[in-house]
Amino acid sequence: MAQLKIVKSDAVQPQNIRGLPKEAGQIRRIVATEKFFFNVDEIAPGYSPHHWHKHDQYTHEGVKVEYPADFEEIYFILSGQGVIQWKTESGEIQEQQVGPGDTIHMPPGVVEHQLLNNGAEKIRLAVVGVPPPRRTPI
Repeated sequence: MAQLKIVKSDAVQPQNIRGLPKEAGQIRRIVATEKFFFNVDEIAPGYSPHHWHKHDQYTHEGVKVEYPADFEEIYFILSGQGVIQWKTESGEIQEQQVGPGDTIHMPPGVVEHQLLNNGAEKIRLAVVGVPPPRRTPI
């Protein structure tokens, strides 16, 4: 029988947002298994935890990251204000303000999107992704 695991957020080493300095915000990968990941992200005003992107693939710091075709992601806004932006098939940008208690679900095959902190304080959000992307050193 498996034992439960308690992870204290303060004990998790934060990571900078990909390609940005510490001041932009940080990500704490609380739990990562072969089936899902769970992060708590803090994003400073003017920044995004993941600029315009689709869930397909990218390379960063010598690692190729590939999302499975059935990848889904959920953002739950704990505090702060921001705007979720997405592009229609014609390239038009749509957006909606989000704040504490709002949930953003990105289903498999989601369009190009980003969450932008356009507020005056940090956004703190819980992030869940399933199944996690595959990371391969290149």
